[in-house]
Amino acid sequence: MADDRPSVVEGERRFIPGVGWQELFELRARAFPERTALVADDVSWSFADLRRWSGRLADVLRAAGARPGSVVACAMTRSVRAVLAPLAVAKTGATYLPLDPTLPPARRALILADARPAVLLTDIADLADGADVVLSPENWMNELARRPEHTAAPAGAGNPAYVIYTSGSTGRPKGVVVGHRSLVNLYGELAARLFPAGREPWRVAHGLPLAFDASWDPLLWMLGGHEVHLVPEDVRTDPERCVRFVRERRLSVVEAVPAQLAGLVDAGLLAGDGRPRMLLMGGEAVAPALWSRLRATPDLVAVNLYGPTECTVFTTFCRVGEQDTPAIGRPIANTSVQVVDPRLRPVPVGEPGELLVGGASLALGYLGDAALTSARFGAAPQRWYRTGDRCRCEPDGTLRWLGRLDDQVKIRGHRVEPAEAEHALLALPGVRQAMVRGEGAGDHLRLVAYVVPDAGPDDDLRDLRGLRGRLAETLPGYLVPATVVEVDALPVGRTGKVDRAAVRIAPRRLTPAESVVAAAFRSQLGLSQFDPVAADSDFFALGGHSLSAAALAARLRARGVPCSLQDVLRRRTVGRLADLVPDSSNSLNNSDSTEGRQ
Repeated sequence: MADDRPSVVEGERRFIPGVGWQELFELRARAFPERTALVADDVSWSFADLRRWSGRLADVLRAAGARPGSVVACAMTRSVRAVLAPLAVAKTGATYLPLDPTLPPARRALILADARPAVLLTDIADLADGADVVLSPENWMNELARRPEHTAAPAGAGNPAYVIYTSGSTGRPKGVVVGHRSLVNLYGELAARLFPAGREPWRVAHGLPLAFDASWDPLLWMLGGHEVHLVPEDVRTDPERCVRFVRERRLSVVEAVPAQLAGLVDAGLLAGDGRPRMLLMGGEAVAPALWSRLRATPDLVAVNLYGPTECTVFTTFCRVGEQDTPAIGRPIANTSVQVVDPRLRPVPVGEPGELLVGGASLALGYLGDAALTSARFGAAPQRWYRTGDRCRCEPDGTLRWLGRLDDQVKIRGHRVEPAEAEHALLALPGVRQAMVRGEGAGDHLRLVAYVVPDAGPDDDLRDLRGLRGRLAETLPGYLVPATVVEVDALPVGRTGKVDRAAVRIAPRRLTPAESVVAAAFRSQLGLSQFDPVAADSDFFALGGHSLSAAALAARLRARGVPCSLQDVLRRRTVGRLADLVPDSSNSLNNSDSTEGRQ
């Protein structure tokens, strides 16, 4: 029988304290001053420690110009200082802007020019020029010890708490501003749905990038009185070392994007004793195989968290054990969702449409862009954010994610507008036309660029390997296409616009040595013969990680190629690894000889 009910689902109603998130920290610090709040660099920091040192840092920031309504940009290493920074900024009443220190200088300058922070804080020597406050990693405690502790300024619930920059379809990143009320509501959801019932604190891994909005989740666990362990940078990106870290620290909670989590599971995260009690995942779609594997693991709570940056980290919640196949679940407290048709009318239950989100999860808008805010969030009193995600609502209110209504994709958990990579390509000399799209699925989704070069005598401008390198000077790694393909022309439709779906590339024969490496890439990454693997294809951009890199090296050695893990880490691409292939190995695999494209 047809279900004619509209696809509208309401989260439960729950009281939201009218305070800023740092006031929740102050309450916890006063209640349990000596309890361990953070373990970083093998040093334990109590709630009283974090309260004291963040207060002193707040005094420095205020002296440098931090005030309510201003922005403080923080480019920090993965250390206790990275946790003190948002606490200190909140105490000044300013808005916290995490800045990835590994961004190309041009990208960092673009964000700073848009955000116009009153203060730039860093503990990285290479970024000291132009910074307003610089903390020495070796001497920062002595530098702050002479400062008085600045008392937390009460923040209005509607005031901005942080701003996160995401990829923009116009070619420029856009800053999403999130208020204290939304963050406190998210804390209430974690406390009600995920925090353990007993008084004993759990140990929580913080292995997420610091400039990733999901990095707030471990901090909110800390507000709940739990012990957060900051995973070092060189550990969090290595599945085997990360699993060892989790086991040695006996961590109860691990959160990661699904592709990274799959790597951790393959590295033994769920094997034997001492495994985590809870796994949280979000940032991209969950593959059915991973869902089934987690669902089949006894005594494990696995949760899928969905939410655009504009909806405060996550806005729907689904326990894996409650659904046979991947789902994004139901809205969190004080949040509403609806699935609508192109005229923004709710569709009947069971029919697909665009997902809209309303309620306490919504961000305040885009920094300095009232027009875009109005277009994407609508007008008060009933604001709805248009996610651009295609979803279906089941009769029980469960939501299932079906894909995107536009070209946006998720690369390693980062939201990517392919148009931003296109803008960057078109800005390079020697590029006449460019089209970038996401190709593949699940863990193997990556960006592929199709480029029409300018005709000219300058061979360097037509060096496609050089194009990726020049893009890396201005774009973060997840926005640099994994493969650049040269084409004579891009097909256009009846409207004159590029017909993305019609792009078909006649294969260019790889060299025999490149074919050996390309075949190993495909076997290791599970790529089909239709997935473009060119001489400039980067193993890690195609979905590889350090664990699979070791397996790739072994696979190549089995084919007679003297290749080590370090070779894969340094050389990365088909073309550069092909230099290792001896002539005697070239005949081992000719099956990929007509698949490469460049």
